[in-house]
Amino acid sequence: MALQTRFTRAAYERLENELDTLKGRRAEIINDIKEAREQGDLRENHAYHQAKDTQGMVEARITELELRLADATILEEGETLDEVVLGVPVKVRNLTSNIEREYCIVSPEELDSVDNGASQASPVGSALLTKKVGDIAEVQGPNGIVKFEVLAIG
Repeated sequence: MALQTRFTRAAYERLENELDTLKGRRAEIINDIKEAREQGDLRENHAYHQAKDTQGMVEARITELELRLADATILEEGETLDEVVLGVPVKVRNLTSNIEREYCIVSPEELDSVDNGASQASPVGSALLTKKVGDIAEVQGPNGIVKFEVLAIG
């Protein structure tokens, strides 16, 4: 059973655009495979194996995105959530330094395409997921435990 994922409209549209781009690459990759096949012996044909590897990675990502978007709910502007979820900004305060910061918890593969992103696999991201406003998330850092208070979600 897939977990329902909530996204801001911008995050949802970014994933939709990535999906469209990847689907658009299918014909190009098939053409690359065809051209590589025409070069002869496939056992030692680097271009063929590279194209097949690329095809596998692209198809896997397409499948992943389709699954995530199929069960997604868009968080509309002004709507609030009661807990931290993927794709939705969360404002926190470091209780040691009293510095406030906003994160957007995302999957590891989305990290490069998000401002102020924190991977759900990272110590900060995993500690913040499912927290509610007012909750304290404890994160093991290189200099000990850092505590973050959740100030706002969405």
